[in-house]
Amino acid sequence: MLFVCTANICRSPMAAGIFEALSGDSGLPFEARSAGTAALVGEPAAPEALRAMEELGIDISAHRARQVDRAAIMASDLVLAMTPRHRETLHKNFEEYRARIHTLPEFAAGETGGGIADPYGYPFGVYRSSAREILRYVEALLKRLERERDPDGPPEP
Repeated sequence: MLFVCTANICRSPMAAGIFEALSGDSGLPFEARSAGTAALVGEPAAPEALRAMEELGIDISAHRARQVDRAAIMASDLVLAMTPRHRETLHKNFEEYRARIHTLPEFAAGETGGGIADPYGYPFGVYRSSAREILRYVEALLKRLERERDPDGPPEP
């Protein structure tokens, strides 16, 4: 699974970190990675993103930004972009993999719209808000993936 944002220092590393933290006991066959459409290659996650993740008990300090490329798309069964703009960029650049590319809000929760806003350059509270929004979508994503893995399981309450 590949999470994609712009610079790969805020939203997508937070999403990958949250997914890895929450999916550990699920037995789902996914490993989360992240990349950017205009990555600050080699840069660590933004200090505010690190702090927002620390508040959730998640350490993403080992993260280093990388540019999305064909190999990353090919290696991912599912590519989840933070906004429709990212999704459209990926559709344009990797047309043959279009079916596996979605926004996180649409795939996880069936929501259309602007996606997850970029907190970069804003005060810490915006990062905290983004982290909590991403957490909500990743929780919904995990529920969807678990349902798809076990379609005959108990219905949701």
